Amino acid sequence: MRLYFFLFFASTIFTPFLQAQMPMVEVADLTLKIPPKSEEVLYYGFAKGDQIHFTFWEEEGKELTQVEIEEFPGQIRFADVKTAKLENKTITANRKAVYKFRFVNGQVLKGRVCHIKINRIPASDEMIEFNTQVRWITSYDTTYTVTPQNVLLGYDTLYNKEESWEFKKSAQEEVVVFDKQQRVFAKTSWSNGNRVCFKADLPENLYSKAKTRELVGWAYWIGVGEEAANIWNENIQTVGKFAQGVIGMYSPLGGLITGLVTNLAIPNTGEDIYYCLTDATGADLFMKKQKITPLDWGKGKGGYGKFNKAPAKTCYICLENDNYLQAVDVSIKVIAMVEVKQYIAKEKNKQSVQPRMQKEHVEEPIITPKQIPVTTE
Repeated sequence: MRLYFFLFFASTIFTPFLQAQMPMVEVADLTLKIPPKSEEVLYYGFAKGDQIHFTFWEEEGKELTQVEIEEFPGQIRFADVKTAKLENKTITANRKAVYKFRFVNGQVLKGRVCHIKINRIPASDEMIEFNTQVRWITSYDTTYTVTPQNVLLGYDTLYNKEESWEFKKSAQEEVVVFDKQQRVFAKTSWSNGNRVCFKADLPENLYSKAKTRELVGWAYWIGVGEEAANIWNENIQTVGKFAQGVIGMYSPLGGLITGLVTNLAIPNTGEDIYYCLTDATGADLFMKKQKITPLDWGKGKGGYGKFNKAPAKTCYICLENDNYLQAVDVSIKVIAMVEVKQYIAKEKNKQSVQPRMQKEHVEEPIITPKQIPVTTE
């Protein structure tokens, strides 16, 4: 027991003495210019047991706001404020570590020039050549942020009744637009003029879920005198012969529109009539005896024509009798052909798949790289 206490006592007394005999090794001898409102930082590595000797002074004796020595990371070994000089401050390194020397100039206008000396006395001969330079490695800090997210739990299959319309049938139908006999007076008539216009409203296209109606084409026929009725009947018989056993019965103008017939008969006796087809503006000019550009026109004992599409919703048929003494009776017929399509409503179940979501708070990592100093050895 006495031997143990003797050895402990000897170690306590002679270790500092032996270290004092080790040479002082220079680590740094620097002059730093520290600008206003800034700082300078130095990093050096030290071996376990090193005695660190630190000295600094400001060239003009001006104070630094703060001087600090930190055993990295975060262990402050020395700190002083408002100091202009520090002579031979000694710190013992308890372990191999990087030391951070921080110099802060809080002045707003003036910089500081500082002289700095850092030396070390190693604990043993083996540590004399210890490399005090540091190297930098990348370390990663992981933090977590909590964010609300929609999380998929599963899927629900839903069945909804849906109405759909399916084509049923289509057919072409005739629409009587105009069918009239009109007297047009002579050119010398005192009570009535020898010009007249008639308005013919063509069928509009109609659209609905159950039914659509679209104009296919339209046609007109004009006949003068008593013979017009007989000639029209002949046209009916002619179309009937062509249509028998092929398609449903059409009127003569319906046959002309569909192409069943290419020609229609017109009267060949009696007086002539001038006729033209135009729009509302043209009809107004015609009645004022001004020049117009008609859609169609002719002069004779009758006439006819067909069109695939309507130039406008309304068409005007204008007549002029140039006979000075004789009034004439004119038969006017206008037929439109429309295609009618019918649809039938059907109800069916429509399947849909809907995601089922739930809002949950999920932790998401945030990885931040940073550079840290380590000893070279």
